[in-house]
Amino acid sequence: FSVNLLQMSIKFTNEPPQGLKAGLRRTYNWLSQDMLDMSARPEYRPLLYGVAFLHSVVQERRKFGPIGWNIPYEFNQADLAASIQFVQNHIDELQPKQPISWVTTRYMFCEVHYGGRVTDDFDRRLI
Repeated sequence: FSVNLLQMSIKFTNEPPQGLKAGLRRTYNWLSQDMLDMSARPEYRPLLYGVAFLHSVVQERRKFGPIGWNIPYEFNQADLAASIQFVQNHIDELQPKQPISWVTTRYMFCEVHYGGRVTDDFDRRLI
């Protein structure tokens, strides 16, 4: 494209929302009703809330520059989608009275889905 055409065109950006409440609202707007009704187990929706809250906090910390994260990381909807898919699979694989494996859940969220991008040791401790 020519420079003149780019200067005359309208530019759009997709900025993250301001504040934790707005971040949670944006995350829940991204979820479909089918995703919310994926499982009838009572643990499913609280886990979805936990994932949505984690995603919103991680996104919000980016705004604070080096105070939030030592290295700027690009957390995005793919991390959220992978975490939600893990929650669905983990809940589906549990026996009816079997409790959630919190060690596995924490490892998948904090070390794999979100922690896989984190390279700084101090940032890894925060996640």
